[in-house]
Amino acid sequence: MFASSASGRDPASPAPNPFADRVARLLPDWHDVSWVTETASTNADLQRATRAALADWRGPLLRGADLQTAGRGRAGRPWRTQAGDALLFSCGLQTRLPPAQLPPLSVVAGVAACEALNRFLPAAAQPVTVKWPNDLQWGSAKLAGILPETVSLPAGLRTAQHQIGLVLGIGVNLRGGAALSTHLGRAVADWSMTGGRADPADLVAAIAEAWRTAIDVYAAEGFAPFVARFARHDALAGHTVRVLDGDRVLFEGIASGVDATGRLQVSTTEGLRAVTVGDVSVRSA
Repeated sequence: MFASSASGRDPASPAPNPFADRVARLLPDWHDVSWVTETASTNADLQRATRAALADWRGPLLRGADLQTAGRGRAGRPWRTQAGDALLFSCGLQTRLPPAQLPPLSVVAGVAACEALNRFLPAAAQPVTVKWPNDLQWGSAKLAGILPETVSLPAGLRTAQHQIGLVLGIGVNLRGGAALSTHLGRAVADWSMTGGRADPADLVAAIAEAWRTAIDVYAAEGFAPFVARFARHDALAGHTVRVLDGDRVLFEGIASGVDATGRLQVSTTEGLRAVTVGDVSVRSA
């Protein structure tokens, strides 16, 4: 849909293909921007590339594909669309964070991507929201999924400054939401339904820059600035939710925002309970 071969921003590399070239022009200080017709997983591609680049970091990396044959969602669940039906890309970033600060990155990535997409919607349009921790919804239908992963330095290069690499991947449905809804038996949205008219290259660049900025803010200030930002886009606020471990319901209650560490707060008959990213899943009751 967008490109037929990989492209990078190194002057010695092959000439960029049209779509990657448009994205690269919008991200002039990113070290490498590439887009391919097909790959197994853009996250897996950037895991390798980011790990190799960490020892001599020259700037962020972006890798996109028209089709992923082994895309993954949360908990390693397989995820696949038809070529051109979704905007599929990953960003490789470098930051310094201790291990204790890694779980809220899912929420940070979701908030930043949500805000980026909403800038392309008409003022009167229904906004994109975040379903904790990082799914993007339009109304009650899923529009996009995000997969954040960390990349550690090679053993010989590890330092006490907690330098790590991050790979943030996203799949935004561009078309085919109605057919997917029928096939999956649940509501699925696509960008064509939202009223947004942005060029896909603009969406890619906006999300990529939003992620880079958000990670910098999080590394410098922690999660505190994101509590209110999340609240403005919280898809679950005030709704009854079930907290699940696999198919087992642990408890249910009213979703009540996030705390200062990014944990979902659920008001139950026994009081307020916190849900940590990665431990369980949350569904509307």
